Amino acid sequence: MNYINNQITHISLQKTIKKKIHFSGVGVHNGRAVSMTIEPAEVNTGIIFKRTDLKDDNTIKAIIDNVVDTRLCTKIKNSRGVSVSTIEHLMAALNALDIDNVVVKINSSELPALDGSSHEYVKKITNAGIKILNNKKKFFKILKRVEVKSGDRFISVTPSDSLSINISINYPDTVIGYSEYFYSHTINNFIKNLSMARTYTLHEDIEKMRTAGLAIGGTLNNAIVVDKYKILNPDGLRMEKEFIKHKTLDCIGDLYLLGMPLVGRIDCHAPGHNLNQKLIKEIIKNKENYIIEETASNNNFLGFVKSNNSLQNISYVA
Repeated sequence: MNYINNQITHISLQKTIKKKIHFSGVGVHNGRAVSMTIEPAEVNTGIIFKRTDLKDDNTIKAIIDNVVDTRLCTKIKNSRGVSVSTIEHLMAALNALDIDNVVVKINSSELPALDGSSHEYVKKITNAGIKILNNKKKFFKILKRVEVKSGDRFISVTPSDSLSINISINYPDTVIGYSEYFYSHTINNFIKNLSMARTYTLHEDIEKMRTAGLAIGGTLNNAIVVDKYKILNPDGLRMEKEFIKHKTLDCIGDLYLLGMPLVGRIDCHAPGHNLNQKLIKEIIKNKENYIIEETASNNNFLGFVKSNNSLQNISYVA
């Protein structure tokens, strides 16, 4: 019982990181050099981005109301027009590692691509350590089924005691093909099975993207490139089902635009940033669809504890 009580205490309190972390690289879409730090923040800060290359009106909160563009990435913008893009891989890592509050300082308009996954974020955050803050955490619990569609693509959410994602994708006449995957969230499951899954693109789409001013910084070092039935990356895939696992990772990042962990079951086919964010907007349209809890009910909370029992493996700092 003491173990469960300790787990509940850890889960139900907000968290930040213990110390500042630095990243550098180039933006996958704008191709510009970028330097970025993730810094500890106080309770109820949320996830805040701060453009250090600008002096005024340079902060943007990572919430659904600030999303302005979903072409191949998630872009957020404040009321004065200051933006930052390609936040989804970092958001996935923060969501999965149970981080509520950080300030992300960045000297460009796009996050570094790194290796095209959440792996480096996860590695540096866990190495830095996670600090428990003395304030209760909030959970976004689904009460009713909500669905959005676009042609044969769809994403829905239904009530559950924990976060899970049942996902499928289909790229006919390519090595990707049809794929299904079921993800039940725990910190260890994310680290071991999702965090290293890289973003991907079809070779035939690269020229179109670059004409549109996208993928300027894309290389085989930060994306998987598929040419029909051939993977152009010399080392091939990192893991089985890497394509669909990356789609799952993106979904986890986009869901954190709620500003708190979602408790519910996601079912989807061929999701993307636009569809993910349409679901969030559809959910919050009607307050009968959800409830925000500081601590879930006993049964639900025990389910959340069980789904996140890997918390014992992370070094927390009081």
